[in-house]
Amino acid sequence: MNTRRKILVVEDNIANRLTLCKILSQDYETLEAANGQEALDLLSREDQDVSLIFLDIQMPVMDGYTFLQKLQTDRILSAIPVIVATQSDGEEDEVEALAHGATDFITKPYKPAVILHRAASIISLRETAALMNQMEYDRLTGVYSQAFFYQRVRQALRQNPNTQYDLLCANAENFKFVNEVFGLAVGDQVLRLMAREMQSGLPGGNLCGRLRADIFVCMIERGSFDLAPALARATERIRCESGVSGFSMKWGVYAVNDVRLPVEQMCDRALLACDSIKGQYAQTVAFYNDGLRQDRLREKAMADSMESALNARQFEVYYQPKCNLRNSRICGAEALVRWNHPTMGTISPEKFMPLFERNGFITRLDQYVWEEVAVTIHDWDLRGLPLVPISVNVSRADIYNADLETVLVDIRRRHQIKPSLLHLEITETAYTENHQQLCDVVAKLRRAGFIIEMDDFGSGYSSLNMLNELPIDILKLDLKFLQEGQERNKRRSILSFVVSLARWLDLQVIAEGVETLEQVEKLRSVGCNFGQGYYFSQPLPQREFERFLQDVDDFEEKNELKDDDILEKTRLLEAAAYQDYLTGLLNRRGLNHAMDQIDLDQANATIFIFDMDNLKRCNDSKGHAGGDEMLRQFSCVLRSHTRSGDILSRIGGDEFVAVILQMNVVETALRKGQEICQAFRDTDLSKAGGCAASCSAGLAIMQRGESFENAFARADRALYRAKRNQKGVCFI
Repeated sequence: MNTRRKILVVEDNIANRLTLCKILSQDYETLEAANGQEALDLLSREDQDVSLIFLDIQMPVMDGYTFLQKLQTDRILSAIPVIVATQSDGEEDEVEALAHGATDFITKPYKPAVILHRAASIISLRETAALMNQMEYDRLTGVYSQAFFYQRVRQALRQNPNTQYDLLCANAENFKFVNEVFGLAVGDQVLRLMAREMQSGLPGGNLCGRLRADIFVCMIERGSFDLAPALARATERIRCESGVSGFSMKWGVYAVNDVRLPVEQMCDRALLACDSIKGQYAQTVAFYNDGLRQDRLREKAMADSMESALNARQFEVYYQPKCNLRNSRICGAEALVRWNHPTMGTISPEKFMPLFERNGFITRLDQYVWEEVAVTIHDWDLRGLPLVPISVNVSRADIYNADLETVLVDIRRRHQIKPSLLHLEITETAYTENHQQLCDVVAKLRRAGFIIEMDDFGSGYSSLNMLNELPIDILKLDLKFLQEGQERNKRRSILSFVVSLARWLDLQVIAEGVETLEQVEKLRSVGCNFGQGYYFSQPLPQREFERFLQDVDDFEEKNELKDDDILEKTRLLEAAAYQDYLTGLLNRRGLNHAMDQIDLDQANATIFIFDMDNLKRCNDSKGHAGGDEMLRQFSCVLRSHTRSGDILSRIGGDEFVAVILQMNVVETALRKGQEICQAFRDTDLSKAGGCAASCSAGLAIMQRGESFENAFARADRALYRAKRNQKGVCFI
């Protein structure tokens, strides 16, 4: 009989995973997972047999922090200790890991003796803790431990059969924020205050227990006090005594009507009610009802069958047309997905998408949809049907997939789809989570030729900064933010402003949720050209959508009409995709496209990279308007000191690239670089009350047979030397 304890190693790097497994295998049985989602799937089968988890943080599909969060939500899995492994030995990483629920923290490279000692020590502590769990009181807060609370409730229900009770569950809203911002000591104080309020702050002598982390539960006599005001006062006392001004709590109530129900299930139901109002600002108390239980059972049924449903092709792609507002003719479509469940019937995305986003399955479903849409477009092409761009959803979880660009490009190439026919929709809420990573990913996808649409603009955390930073092509405007309750002129002004702003940023606008003729006329009047919604068509299955396409084509032939507007808009859109919105120069995507069009061996080109020396200081002192003026001024200098055939680009932030053709003499190139730097210093920015103008430059003369990327890297190294040694000059 095998009595060796099991350790799960969660690491995407194969070499690191094998190394760690080899170290551990002399004393333990090892299990392996390449990311957090694989680990959760494995634990659902192994759970109680796993004694310890070694966890990497940076992983595709599901990273370590997300895995820790999901682990904490499971009563059984949260008891498994986790050692986080990372390349960094910084205190911030350690605190972050511990705040997410990790037990310990080690750094790479692995030291075998340390690894084995840590594993043995923590497993021993865990097994000792399992025995200690039967102790009566929670050490931190003084209330009953989970096991003893269950025991005391069962006892009270037996002894008082004629008394009606409620179970009251409390959960701190965003407790992780308290630990991160105010520190663990304040977090512990908040937990003690929560326990005190539930035990003695509320009327009556209440049985109170700590289930786990920041989740407490108590049993109260039904009707013994006015619940809502008493709970509000308890929350306010915690807020005042802890000093955490933004502290809030959610409360869930389960009425104990069937004493035969296990106490564990009673508490789960109270917690279910509590969870049902998480994130809802105005609601603090929720009562359990069978509808919540049915929702939970339905979610579980969907989660249990999602893998088999994908394999059985139960997910069907629907297409909702996008139309030209001037003539209602189709100019594209959005791919949506429906689930044709064998017992539940057709399930709308509103039912299963939130679940898939939480459990990570959304990435599998998204790739399935991308593949289906590509196959369909290719089929339309072979059959001679009209081809229009189809937009597919890229979920927030997809953004963290390091292979996202590779996957999408591979799908497009295998099915011979032009990039302009497969648009990528990214929701604006993804920007609020990790905006820099999102910007980097979107920039890569645009360089690969994809058209990027910002979905649901206006429904969440829209900001001008987001539009400024995110390299998108099309803005999808959610009409829900123009509610009928607003004053008419104000609605029109907001709509007109957003459309004008998009035009100024060289973005096309598609209005979503168009349902009435009045909305169509309003959108036309402010210059919005495209719309999507039930006014034109509901989402259609593929075959119905094809008939819709054919009907439109027949209508055009009968009337001998040609609508060049869509083609013109497409040309403008493609041109805008290559242009920097602020300076009018090429952007990074345009630079790559331009370099692909020239014969590098015949160009005899020199690559210059220019960097503003004091843009940040200018932004800090004069605001971003002053910084933008500096960037525009430099673009003017660059144009005036180069020829029309040279390639000029702003590649992001304060960096510019000039590829000057037929210049391969070192002295000439250095003079040109110095000339541009001097010309920028001589501008009238300072005289006009602006910022002192200064830039540094690095150059590289392209060698025969050398790639643009290699020459660019040499120029970048030269720029670094210039910035480090003597700003304001040009180095080679």
